[in-house]
Amino acid sequence: MVGGARGEVARYASLLPASGGPVLVLGVADGRLAEALVRRDVPVTGVDPSPRMLARAEETRGTLPPEMQGRMQLLRADLRSLRLPQRFAAVFAPRDAVALVATRSDLEALFRTACEHLQPGASFAFDLSLPPARSLVPDEIDPHEGVQPERAVFTPHLRSRRTRQGHAGLHRLLLRHFTAREVDHALAAAGLEPLSRHRDFEGHAWAPGADRLVLVAQARADGSRSPDPG
Repeated sequence: MVGGARGEVARYASLLPASGGPVLVLGVADGRLAEALVRRDVPVTGVDPSPRMLARAEETRGTLPPEMQGRMQLLRADLRSLRLPQRFAAVFAPRDAVALVATRSDLEALFRTACEHLQPGASFAFDLSLPPARSLVPDEIDPHEGVQPERAVFTPHLRSRRTRQGHAGLHRLLLRHFTAREVDHALAAAGLEPLSRHRDFEGHAWAPGADRLVLVAQARADGSRSPDPG
C-alpha cells in the first residue's frame, strides 16, 4: 500500500471536520485505523460482518488506554443492510473493505449504507485495488447496462493477523475486483458523487490503468439517486 499505515491514517483523518468525529468504519477488520483515530480523540463505531475480524478488533481495542477504550465501539452487522440511528462526521471503508462484497448490487447496497449514515456535508472515503488491465471488460460493454462480465474477477488477498503467541500470521481473503466504472455507477445509484480520486495516500492523481483507487465522495445535495439499471 503506497504511503503505508501512516499515510492511510493521515489521509482519512484529514477528511474529518475540525470538531472531530464521530466516525463510522465499515469493514473495521483488525481495528488498526479505528484505533489510530481514537488515539486522535475521535470516537469510532467499527462494523464488520466477520466474527473473526471483530475478535481481532477487540484485541486492538485492548491495546488502548482504559479511558479510551469506550470511544471505540464494535458491532457485527451486514454492511449492505446496516442502519443505525446515528449520523456520522465521516464514513470510511478502508483496506479493500468494499471489495469483500460479491456483486454490483451488493456494492450499491454498501454505498447506500454509507450515504444513509452521513451527516450533512460529511465525506465517505474508501480505498480499493482495481483489476489488472487484462481482466477489464472491453470498452464496448457498458457496465451501466447491467451486463456482467462472463466471470467476475477475484484475487486472493493476504491480511496479516496476530496469534496468541504474538507472531504475525496470514489470513487469506477473496476480493472482488470492481472496475472504476462500476464504482462510479454504484456511487451514483447510492446518491453519492465523487469529490476526489487518487491512486495512493500520498495524493498522486488517479488515472485509468492505476491499480489502486482512493476515493472521497459526498451525498448529492439534492438527495437524488440514479435509477437502477433495468
